[in-house]
Amino acid sequence: MSDRHGERPTAVPNMDRRSVAAGASDAHVVAVDLGGTWARAALFDPSGAVIRRARVGTDRDGGPARIVEQLATLIDEVAGRRSGTEVTPSVAVVGVPGVVNPDSGVVYSAANLADWRNVPLRRMLEERMALPCMVEHDAALAALAEYRRGAGRGCVNFAYVTVSTGIGAGLILNNQLYRGQQGTAGEFGHMVSIPNGPLCHCGNRGCLNAIASGDGIAAAAGAERAEDVAAAAAAGDVESCRVLIWAAHHLGLALGGLINLLALDAVALGGGVFAAGDLFWDTLSAAIAEGSWATPRAHCQIMHAELLDDAGLVGAYELAADALVGYEAQPHD
Repeated sequence: MSDRHGERPTAVPNMDRRSVAAGASDAHVVAVDLGGTWARAALFDPSGAVIRRARVGTDRDGGPARIVEQLATLIDEVAGRRSGTEVTPSVAVVGVPGVVNPDSGVVYSAANLADWRNVPLRRMLEERMALPCMVEHDAALAALAEYRRGAGRGCVNFAYVTVSTGIGAGLILNNQLYRGQQGTAGEFGHMVSIPNGPLCHCGNRGCLNAIASGDGIAAAAGAERAEDVAAAAAAGDVESCRVLIWAAHHLGLALGGLINLLALDAVALGGGVFAAGDLFWDTLSAAIAEGSWATPRAHCQIMHAELLDDAGLVGAYELAADALVGYEAQPHD
């Protein structure tokens, strides 16, 4: 591997480092990972250790105001406001499964959450909580976490791909968290894989998300959950096997294309769908080989993510820590 260190650019958006740097050494951070199934929160102490955790089932059909209340309740719980052991955090960082502008804190859309269009999430949470907040794409936070503390350590160009309720990706390119124009990079799940294919939550047809996500797999099999499809496939159900093979094949081809496009050092795969068993993994591996050139594929390691459900929370802490000391995403020695 080449040298991992590059220039440090300006501070992370949304934070005035002059106002918080003095307290950086004793700052507590609330990290929130908003998913399509669960919303999780954790309170980190200044050393980066977790003090408290909480989670709640996401009311994905309840609309933005309802979910803001859920997040506020989680933040109160991990900050100890409900138990008499209150710690005053310096900032809350929220990872969202959708198209986010980190500068404005606006969520342009979140395909797996009902009625999420141009939601000023940062403003809503700050008004509700009287606490500085940052908003970021959830997969970007997980990528940062895996790059710093997990499977991406030592990489220069790295991708984290999550396949759970939905599909997303976070990118580290040349040792930098890559957000793209207006922070919208990483919508891996909304590349069209099958023209005029299954209807996606985003409104388009044939998105990878509609084919290979947990929701897509369940819908294709007429099941409630992707886990049920995987269990049926393991028991030999032919239709469930067909659905898993179809999903894994299209996902693998897309991953092969990602490797060709970015010449990555590694791709870490996370999310519950990757627990679907050997049939899914064998099909996925063959499709990655089919969809990528031999040279970039030989250079790129395909691996399981290491931080599991904690990836988004750890990434949120890392982003806040960078903001508190005035640095962008960089590897830690």
